[in-house]
Amino acid sequence: MTEQHRHRVVVVGGGFGGLNATRALAHADVDVTVVDRANHHLFQPLLYQVAAGILSPGLIAPALRSVISKQRNARAILAEVTELDLENRVVRADGPEHHTVELPYDTLVVAGGATHSYFGRDEFAQYAPGMKTIEDARYLRDRILVAFETAELCTDPAERAEWLTFVVIGAGPTGVELVGQVAELAHTVLPRDYRSVNTREARILLVEGMGAVLGPFAPKLQRYTHERLERMGVEIRLNTLATDMDEQSVTVKGPDGPETIRTRTRIWAAGVQASPLAAQLAARAGLETDRAGRIPGTPRSSRSGTWSR
Repeated sequence: MTEQHRHRVVVVGGGFGGLNATRALAHADVDVTVVDRANHHLFQPLLYQVAAGILSPGLIAPALRSVISKQRNARAILAEVTELDLENRVVRADGPEHHTVELPYDTLVVAGGATHSYFGRDEFAQYAPGMKTIEDARYLRDRILVAFETAELCTDPAERAEWLTFVVIGAGPTGVELVGQVAELAHTVLPRDYRSVNTREARILLVEGMGAVLGPFAPKLQRYTHERLERMGVEIRLNTLATDMDEQSVTVKGPDGPETIRTRTRIWAAGVQASPLAAQLAARAGLETDRAGRIPGTPRSSRSGTWSR
């Protein structure tokens, strides 16, 4: 006789989507397993403040187990999902120290989040890191501060100028927030801390391929943000694309043609694409993804607000 079990729900991803799904099932007669390769939930909207050194990482990355600790029908597992076996209804993952994890399910929720998109120029990643994780933010914080420290030591004015030039590529919310924080650091926070270099001389550029900052937002907000950033000393280049880069420069192409900007710090905030799990799920389910790797969904019930495909 087959052993009976409660309905098993496996949620892949402990971000906003995964946690919302988990909390929605708090009073359901189900067992929920949340599996994530990180042991924390990340409040991504404040990552830029970690990158700027304003917030410590722990303030925006509470332990995933503690976040769901009061939900009696939910548990968290630290593991990286490697396979979504839809035919056998099993999620396979690699846990710490190469422990293999198999999670049978009756319902599967895939909320793996997003990663950087370099629009086919993946070689840019080694020169212009993005910011999607706590590790990314820590790395950028160290890189930004090291740039000022190195400028303090430079005796060659040209080299010092390179270390004091910061280029943020992409004028969406992340790029706007980050470039504003770098400008505030350079022009307001750090000047009193350095003796051999004037951090107010820092050149801070925001490069955007479209015709406005915060493209998806209302024109009034776009204008306000544009003017506010310029008052903070940010140079804004619209209708401008990054076409090449190396360790000491980035080449952009705008309305006036190509230009090479000498800089030691480039930050990528220009695009996102779905987690690779989306492509695996689409292949197993016989679906197609869009250009950003996302799977289209269709409403199952307008009354319940649930979605399926």
